[in-house]
Amino acid sequence: MKHRALKIVCLNLGIVLLNVILFSPSLVGLNFVGEAFKIAMAVTVIVMSLIAFCYGNYVLLFQEKPAEEPMLHFLKGNEFTKPEDYAEALKAKKGKGVFDEEIDNAIEQVGRMKDKDRALDSILEQFFLPQEITYSRFQNTINPVQALFYNNIKKMLNRMLIFDYKDYEKLRQKIADSRPPGGVSVVSKSVDTQMGIYREHIEYVRDLVSMNEEILIKLDGLLLEISKLDDLDEKGLENIAAIQEINDLIDQTKYYKS
Repeated sequence: MKHRALKIVCLNLGIVLLNVILFSPSLVGLNFVGEAFKIAMAVTVIVMSLIAFCYGNYVLLFQEKPAEEPMLHFLKGNEFTKPEDYAEALKAKKGKGVFDEEIDNAIEQVGRMKDKDRALDSILEQFFLPQEITYSRFQNTINPVQALFYNNIKKMLNRMLIFDYKDYEKLRQKIADSRPPGGVSVVSKSVDTQMGIYREHIEYVRDLVSMNEEILIKLDGLLLEISKLDDLDEKGLENIAAIQEINDLIDQTKYYKS
């Protein structure tokens, strides 16, 4: 906006200065009396100045330069430094209809993960000092599951990034138009294949939301088990069922396709 205002000021100042130079008696000295040539030049300058003023200001005020399409690049995860960054990135993808429900669920899950992280830290501090080995071992168990959770959010965002919403809606319309009243739509094989690819994207995002829900449920179970323990040591830590379930979940999803 400031850049546009500067252009308008420069344009109008340029027109004024040009006219001052051309009509100043001590410079060019154009006028509307005397020699026919100078009168003709003066009229031409006035007309061209009016055209430049009207057209130039119109273009600068009302004609926006088309926004350049952002370069497509996959998120690696290092773009985010805190949970709020993931939530903001999800919000930015909302509004196109296809993934709105999944985005709402994922944002809510990010908030729940933050709450559980604080609760886990609070419980651990009641049992251990940060420098104790058992505290470190517990954190080494929890950190991978949190990394898996946020990596799933990153995968969701990447799928939404490559999803062609316009083409998807166009295909949906084709399918709807080909459906006779009370019948089943008949579409070409290429349309069916393309739609199948989009459905795979949608199911993939939904699966990731479900996986993160399972992670949160496992953490709930872990919180419950720890809160019941009066004396927790390294041996007791290894025997907590919820931790074993979390480790199993990480192993199951380690090779999940991206």
